[in-house]
Amino acid sequence: MKRKARIVEATEAGCYLNIEASPGAKRSEVLGIDIWRGALKVSLAAPPISGQANQELIELMEARFPEARGRIALTKGAKSHSKTLFIPIGEVVVRGRLGLADDK
Repeated sequence: MKRKARIVEATEAGCYLNIEASPGAKRSEVLGIDIWRGALKVSLAAPPISGQANQELIELMEARFPEARGRIALTKGAKSHSKTLFIPIGEVVVRGRLGLADDK
């Protein structure tokens, strides 16, 4: 049986956050979790054109993690709804600010 993906994967340098993005929404916000995909559901007001939604996703996360401003990076899924962000902050802080329980 295939192992379910974790929403947050911790490393020594920070965390990888799996996201399921919905661009072109009325407003940008964190909606909750998608258990089946192992991802945080996020709606984005920006359209999926020329990286606008990707930039808005990074800005949304920078608002939640201001100490990582300018260091949050999209590592996977630039042209996909399924994305992975790297946030250079510890797992406990990331989970706490996003209201996520441990999904081990």
